[in-house]
Amino acid sequence: MKAQTQNTPFFLVGVQRSGTTLLRLMLNSHSQIAIPEEASFLKPLLKPKWVNKKIAGENKKRIIGYLKENEQFRLWNFDATPFFQKLESKISFSLKELIELMYVSYAESENKSIWGDKSLFFGSMQLLYEMFPGAKFVHIVRDGRDVFYSWRKMDPNKSHPSVMALDWKIKHRLIKKSLKIIPEQNLYQVRYKDLLNNPQKELRRMCEFLGFEYEDQMINFYETSNKYIGKHHSDLIFKAVDKENINKWEKLLSKEEQLIYQIVAKKPLLKYGYKLSPHKITIKHYLLFLKDFSIGLPKRLVELIKVRLAFRRALRKGEATRTIKVGDMPSESVK
Repeated sequence: MKAQTQNTPFFLVGVQRSGTTLLRLMLNSHSQIAIPEEASFLKPLLKPKWVNKKIAGENKKRIIGYLKENEQFRLWNFDATPFFQKLESKISFSLKELIELMYVSYAESENKSIWGDKSLFFGSMQLLYEMFPGAKFVHIVRDGRDVFYSWRKMDPNKSHPSVMALDWKIKHRLIKKSLKIIPEQNLYQVRYKDLLNNPQKELRRMCEFLGFEYEDQMINFYETSNKYIGKHHSDLIFKAVDKENINKWEKLLSKEEQLIYQIVAKKPLLKYGYKLSPHKITIKHYLLFLKDFSIGLPKRLVELIKVRLAFRRALRKGEATRTIKVGDMPSESVK
């Protein structure tokens, strides 16, 4: 018997490499919560023009084709046939109906009653709240220098501290601006370091905020990670939480990298309660910053433009996002 799925969801918000995947897997281990892989493929649709507009005719055909061919959607690792059948049977549908049907279908495939989202919708929270009044938002924050170190391990293109500091700073600014419309009682902020230091305490608080009971298996999320995530993610999410993953930047970033990062992101680091580097910034470090920034910024801009254009082209033509990096399927895949 399938669980009755609720209509008021919640959204996990955070900059990439900040612990959103860890938090997703912890919450997903709850007997009634279903959170799929991130839905970056929805970004082209999260525009004001689509919120109050019915999708029909050629637009409907194109969007369904886009979703069917989308490799990122396949990472959700469930049988989407019922979802597409319901969508195709409708003469028209709203963006809210599309999103809700997609996530409810996923939750039902897991026999769960609560759906949530973990995506990179930095500037779209107000649209999500407009579509889902009463939705709750959990914002997870991680020290930007650890975010930079984590990125660099996975992607050599993200090895410029000045550019990644700006990236982290801008995204937090977008999140802050986008969350202004959300009532305070619907917002919850947690730091990655606090989640690792005392996961049970933080998860209990979060569950209370979200309105459901804490369950002990949430701490043992790593036992079922293979079902919900591919190997393209950090090995850490297949293991129990480890406090040693806090403040890695102190040992693993050079003095120069620490100070170049701090030149850009000092203010937000302090705002979120993170200590600064003990080293002193000199003229030398400003010169290193200028060199690093002049080399790294053009690379980053080209990368961002390519991704944006790929999404738009795929949606316009109703085809797969072949030029966008896609992760691996979970090892326990749906047949």
